[in-house]
Amino acid sequence: MHSSASVGEAGLIAAFAVIGRLGGWAADYETILVYLAFFLWMSIAGRVFCWGADTLIAEFRKKSNTAGDRR
Repeated sequence: MHSSASVGEAGLIAAFAVIGRLGGWAADYETILVYLAFFLWMSIAGRVFCWGADTLIAEFRKKSNTAGDRR
């Protein structure tokens, strides 16, 4: 897997792993800051994952298109 897709995937997994703790963190700290930070983390991790996946798909398509041109 492409490295940026792996980094994005790890970020998303980490976010989903702590999603149950958000309520406690919101009670201990500022509610808006906790949910804003979580939203920011999910946005960045999701974008990095999509960027890596798009790059991987483009590389796969480029390889599959050139492999069929040989005769």
